[in-house]
Amino acid sequence: LEAAAASHAHRRRYGARSPLEGAPVLLKDNIDTTGELRTTAGSLALVGARPARDAFLVRRLRASGAVILGKANLSEWANFRSMSSSSGWRARGGQANNPYALDRNPCGSSSGSAVATAANLAVVSIGTETDGSIVCPAGVNGVVGLKPTVGLVSRSGIVPISSSQDTAGPITRTVTDAAAVLSVIQGVDPDDRLTGDSAEATGRDYLAALDPGGLAGRRIGVWREPAAANPQVAAVLEGAVAALAAQGAVIVDRLDLSGLPDARLAELPALLVEFKHDINAYLAAT
Repeated sequence: LEAAAASHAHRRRYGARSPLEGAPVLLKDNIDTTGELRTTAGSLALVGARPARDAFLVRRLRASGAVILGKANLSEWANFRSMSSSSGWRARGGQANNPYALDRNPCGSSSGSAVATAANLAVVSIGTETDGSIVCPAGVNGVVGLKPTVGLVSRSGIVPISSSQDTAGPITRTVTDAAAVLSVIQGVDPDDRLTGDSAEATGRDYLAALDPGGLAGRRIGVWREPAAANPQVAAVLEGAVAALAAQGAVIVDRLDLSGLPDARLAELPALLVEFKHDINAYLAAT
């Protein structure tokens, strides 16, 4: 309430600092915050831990006038604790449920962030993704999720899995809101060297870049194999493809991703190596 009052006073006296002025934001519980908000990655092992400072993206949000409302549930350790872990479950908080069908999988480690946005518990939320943890819960819970290019948004102050794949990103109800959030949380952070490599791409106004005709001429690939066994899912996919084509997109249909199983087999060993290094570095810095 104090943060909301301060935002209101700033708006009245000086005007809005950003489109997020006064907007209540929920953060996935692997993003560092100081004060009363804990950061536990959903694990009892981190209960009582007190990060020394806010994550870089949280500092960006606060400076923009956004109100950090609280932490959202997640799959414990961002779903990197077991080969048979359950999406949306953590020891500290229990199970996050899909608000449209409480007995259905909310998907991905950013499940609580997507559930909260879908259920209107906040205007926007922030998730993190290594491999599907933003886009999967966004899709399953009927909201907009964006995994930015790695390096556009700082990862410092976020419980890690993989320095080569991890990033934070917006989960929102509209594309416009996602553009507003991305415009705020992007930036060069001296504590994340990959943001320096992306310096030329930061500072963009993604709201100004929104274009109702932006799909015209864009090539969009369609991978039909995952929907092939379910006629209802295949019909939904067909409707989505038709909608994209009607907006002028060039449909590259029936993609062959035959190399995907080999890529998946190579991913886990890399993640295991990176996780051991990156989690030790995070704990040492925090």
